Amino acid sequence: MKRLYISLIGAACCMCASAQEYLKTQDGVYIPLDKVVSIKTSVREHEGAISKQLEKNSDISIYTEALNATGLMDALKCYEDPTYGWRSDQDRIDSCTWTNSALCVMGDAEYDNVAYPEIRKYEHTIFICPDNVLKSKYGITSLSDLRKKAKEVYDAVYPEDASVTDEKDSRNSLNRFMAYHILNFTGDYYKLTAYDGDDGKLQFNFNRKKMDIAAWYETMMPHSLIKFSYPSGSQSGLFVNRRGVQSRADERGVYVCGAKVTSPTDMEVDQTCVNGMFHYVDDILVYDKTTQTVVCDDIIRTDCNTLSPDFMTRLTDGDMARGHKTRASSNNGMYGNGAQGPNAASNVNTCIGFKPGYVRNFEFDEDTHIHVRNRCLDFWSYEGDAVLIQGKCDVKVKLPSVPAGTYEVRLFTCTGFTSYGVVAFYIDDVMQVWPVDLRKGGYELFNNKNDNELGDPEVIAAFDRTAHNKGWMKGPGVYEPGTRSAYSSATPMRNLSNTVRCVAGTFTTDGKSDHYLRMQQVLKENASLSFDYIELAPKTVYDGDEYKESIW
Repeated sequence: MKRLYISLIGAACCMCASAQEYLKTQDGVYIPLDKVVSIKTSVREHEGAISKQLEKNSDISIYTEALNATGLMDALKCYEDPTYGWRSDQDRIDSCTWTNSALCVMGDAEYDNVAYPEIRKYEHTIFICPDNVLKSKYGITSLSDLRKKAKEVYDAVYPEDASVTDEKDSRNSLNRFMAYHILNFTGDYYKLTAYDGDDGKLQFNFNRKKMDIAAWYETMMPHSLIKFSYPSGSQSGLFVNRRGVQSRADERGVYVCGAKVTSPTDMEVDQTCVNGMFHYVDDILVYDKTTQTVVCDDIIRTDCNTLSPDFMTRLTDGDMARGHKTRASSNNGMYGNGAQGPNAASNVNTCIGFKPGYVRNFEFDEDTHIHVRNRCLDFWSYEGDAVLIQGKCDVKVKLPSVPAGTYEVRLFTCTGFTSYGVVAFYIDDVMQVWPVDLRKGGYELFNNKNDNELGDPEVIAAFDRTAHNKGWMKGPGVYEPGTRSAYSSATPMRNLSNTVRCVAGTFTTDGKSDHYLRMQQVLKENASLSFDYIELAPKTVYDGDEYKESIW
C-alpha cells in the first residue's frame, strides 16, 4: 500500500533557487517560504486570534502568563496549510461544492452528497481556569504558585521527569499542565459531545438515566486523554473528566464530579476567535492518578468522526465535518434526510470528503475514499453519523492515547449490506483475528437472540459470553435509532441484529506510546466500511473479577 503522509511546515520538502527557499506542495507547486511565514504570523498578530483575545483579558492573567512561559501560546497561532490546494480553479469548484453529482457516493442504502474542504485550517481550543477560581480553590495568585501546583500534580505521575526545568520541554510539569488544557480542533460547547443543544433531537436517542452522553479526546499534552460529559438531570451541563450517571455513581459505584465548563450564555466575553475558541472551567484540568486510574478505567467509546482533528476543525462555511449542517428544511438542517439519490441538486445531505495525506491520525492512499457523514437519525448509526470508507479500504488509524494497561479494541458498525466487504484487523501491524465478513449480520450467527427473547439474566449473560468468545458483541443498550421527541425504550441497538460490535483484538501499552488500528479490505473488488465508533475497553472492564461489563 502506498502511504501518503501529512505535510507539516517544519518537515516540508524545501529547495533553494536564487537564495530563495520554497515549500513544495502536494501537487508539486513551490511556494516561497517567506509567503508561508507571513501566513503563519498574520493570524498570530490578528486582533481576533486566540493569543490576542487571552492577553487582553485581565481575568485570566495567570493562565495567559503560563501559556507564554511554556511557549504554548505560539502553538495557538493557527494558520492555513499552504501545501493543500487544487490543480485548477475548476477542480476546486467541482470538488468543494455540493453540486457535482459525480461526488454523490453510494453508501449503505442511499447516496451521500460529498464535497471537500476548500482550504485546510488548523485551530485550537483552550480551557481556562480564571484567576479568581485559582485563588479561591488553591490559593494560587501567581505564575510561581501555578508552577508549584503543576509540579505537585505531575511529579507524582511522571517522577522520571521531575528534574526537567525547561518549561518549553513537553516533559516539564508546567508545560504538561497547560498543554492538557488545549485541544487541537474547534471545541464548540454543543459539539464536544453528541448533545446537540436544547433545540436538537439527538439527545432523545439516548437512555440518559443509564449513561451520560460522553466523548473522549487527546490533548496537546503527549499521550494524554480527556473526557467530556453532558449529563441530564440536576447536574446538566458540560463537564470535564467526570464519571458517573447524572448526579450519582455509575453501576460500578464510582462518581467523580469533574470540572464544569461555563455555558456560552454565561460567558461575558466573546470566546470565539479567528483560529479557535476558549472556555472557562470551574477547576483545573489535570491528567493525574485519579483521571488515569478512575475516570479512564471505563469503556472509552469514541465516535470515529472525532478521531482526527481535521474532522472537527471549522471549514470555510464556519461549520465542521462532524455534525455538518445539511440542506434539509427541518430542525434548521441539523440532520439529513434518508433515501437520498445520486442527483446532487436534489440531495440535501452535505457530507465532507478528505484527501489522502491531509487527515491527521489517518493513513490511506488514493485507492481509498473517506468522507464524514452528516447526521441522519433514521439510520442505524450510533449518534446518527459515521466515517464512510470505500474502495480497497486499507486504512491505518492512530488509536486514542490511553493510560498504561491492556485494552480490547472493538469496532461498532451496521452489518448486513452487500456493499460491505471482508476486513482484516491489525493492531500495531499484527493481525489480530481472521478477516471478518461484514456482509453478514453480526450476532444473527447466534440465532438473533435479543434480551427480550432470552429473558433470564443468567441466560443473557451466557449468550453474551459466547458471542464475545467468537468475536462479536451486541450493540449498546443505551441508544436507539430513529427520530424521537423523548427516549421511549423502543428497540435499542442491543436488540437489533445488524448493529453490532466486532472485537478487533487487544494491545498492551505503557501509556507513553502510540498504537494503531489497521483495517484492510481483503476482497479484490471495491467495498465499503461504515466506521462508526470504536471502543477501548480496559482489562478491568472486559475481564474484571468484581463487576461484569455494563450492557449500556
